[in-house]
Amino acid sequence: METIIKLLQAMSYPTMFFIGSAIRLFVGMRQFNRRGLGGLQHFNNYFVGLITLSIEWVLKWAASSLTLWALWGWLFK
Repeated sequence: METIIKLLQAMSYPTMFFIGSAIRLFVGMRQFNRRGLGGLQHFNNYFVGLITLSIEWVLKWAASSLTLWALWGWLFK
């Protein structure tokens, strides 16, 4: 955990903003490409879908918080 904190403190705010935006873009593209004709996401089985959606949910929250933290630091420091 200390390593992640030191890494984030060493990064500049524009870099954090673009990394957060890139993660959101990557997750969004994966979700879009997984949709079928009816607009629903398709998985091989329930547990694969559950794990995939959980990981994507965590990544989206982490990317959003990273982007907002970068914007806050960029604008108010």
